[in-house]
Amino acid sequence: MTILSKLHIRAYALFFSAFLALAAVPASAQIDRNAGASAVGAGSAPSAVIQDDQRGAERENTTLRQDQLSGRRPEPFGSELFRQQAPQTGQSAPGTIGGTMSGSADPNHIVQPGDIISVTTYGLVNETAQLPVDAEGNVALPNVGPVQIAGTPASQVNSVISGAASQVYQSTVQVYATMADAGEIQVFVAGPVLEPGGHEGPSQSAVIGFLQRAGGIDADRGSYRNIIIRRGGQTIGSIDLYNFLLNGELSGVSLSNGDVIVVGQQGPIVSVSGDARSSYTFEFSARVASGGELLRYSRPRPEVTHVSILGTRNGVPFNDYVTREEFAMMELMDGDRVRFEADAPSGTFIVRVVGAHTGPSAYVVNRGDYLGPLLAQIPLDPLADSPMIHLERQSVAETQRVLLQENLARLERAIYTAPSTSAASAQARAAQATSLGAFIERARLVQPRGLVAFPDEADLSRVLLEPDDVIVIPYATQTVIVAGEVELPQTLLWTPGNDARDYVRRSGGFTNLANRSDTLVIRPDGSVQRGGSVRAGDRILVPPKAPGQTLQFIRDITQVFAQVGIAAAAVFR
Repeated sequence: MTILSKLHIRAYALFFSAFLALAAVPASAQIDRNAGASAVGAGSAPSAVIQDDQRGAERENTTLRQDQLSGRRPEPFGSELFRQQAPQTGQSAPGTIGGTMSGSADPNHIVQPGDIISVTTYGLVNETAQLPVDAEGNVALPNVGPVQIAGTPASQVNSVISGAASQVYQSTVQVYATMADAGEIQVFVAGPVLEPGGHEGPSQSAVIGFLQRAGGIDADRGSYRNIIIRRGGQTIGSIDLYNFLLNGELSGVSLSNGDVIVVGQQGPIVSVSGDARSSYTFEFSARVASGGELLRYSRPRPEVTHVSILGTRNGVPFNDYVTREEFAMMELMDGDRVRFEADAPSGTFIVRVVGAHTGPSAYVVNRGDYLGPLLAQIPLDPLADSPMIHLERQSVAETQRVLLQENLARLERAIYTAPSTSAASAQARAAQATSLGAFIERARLVQPRGLVAFPDEADLSRVLLEPDDVIVIPYATQTVIVAGEVELPQTLLWTPGNDARDYVRRSGGFTNLANRSDTLVIRPDGSVQRGGSVRAGDRILVPPKAPGQTLQFIRDITQVFAQVGIAAAAVFR
């Protein structure tokens, strides 16, 4: 490996470690009179104190319009019924609604040809027989003859068989009969299902079981609310799966061999997204549905205050944005898209406190409150480094993240599009591009913390708080960390009056690769300066220098660092 290659690797490794530090520690922010965009009133004291952590999390959501253009809709309500299928066979998995276990019988099951009846005699005659129900609906009871059993509920099988046996046997012989197993029947499933046709299953299976065997209802065409059962060309029952999904009610129709389950065409649908407990596509039995009915189905969360509606009325695009109460009275049409939103601004929000303090870890503050009055109420630990108090702010972190990605993309373009003057130059540039490309990929994973530092002259009583702010109170320390291109990187005790060069000398001095003019001093609050005075708790970082065109790339990287720092100041402008 050449000396230049070693230099590249060392430089990139060091700058990557510096990047991890600086991407999360912006430079000091300037305080402006018009502080923040969330102000709605004068500052006041915190209204309450809480102990739990209620920080929110950012979520990336598509808009209703984007969903409409892409054709995206949530899954149909009830689609979970058809997710768990046994491998390769399409049969219901054990324990599913349509499944049945040998030896277990539904007491409401109607005995049909093919079922198995277990008959046990005891007394003078002791024997057990498994007797099938023949095509005529009879079982051939030994020493008794055929007994008509088809059409009898499973709960009454014993009384029917015992009654027939008592006509032949004396009291010295007792008979006990029960359903042993339901025979296999073939039921045909038609309409918008994934696998229409004949499907076999236990005769005591419910309609849902055969729908599962047919692969489930087609999400784009099939109805969950209009399902009929036909026998011999006649409709003998109908099913609305919503009755089962919402109330646990199953149809009382007992299926027989040759029955046909017909899934109807999908009715009017309305899809739900946003802050709802049930974000599905719902089907309505009538052409026009009410918002109140959809509220019962989707169960929006308590914080929901408004509803967005996007659809079509008389062939013309329709949009509306109404309160939750107004939505309950609205008429919804086929194809509408609805999003529930919490859109009423809260008069209070949560601010967390971490680090050297002895009070609560979170406070409820009024919108428009300022940092200074809140800090005055926070009991500090005796070891707190008060001058280094700073904020972690989500809005700043997001600005930093976007800025970093933009600058890394620009740097990447510069690496791969810069011209070369010779073959040797092109070869060297290719080697550099590989290393820098790997650095950029790692750098893209960095998540800025959104630190906001305050200069000594900052008036914290004019710094507005924002939702989800974190007040960081560092602990005081007596050490200084020296890292980078020094002979002996180490942690030293702080000595009053020593500047950055003094600490570098105490660490063995600069290496031959050190960029002496760019020695960085990083404060505990994230602010950065080049050289100069050092206070307890500071970190000193000596970056490397690099020859030729590599130096320009390193300068580009440091420009990314600098712009990350600038992002913090923008929060007050």
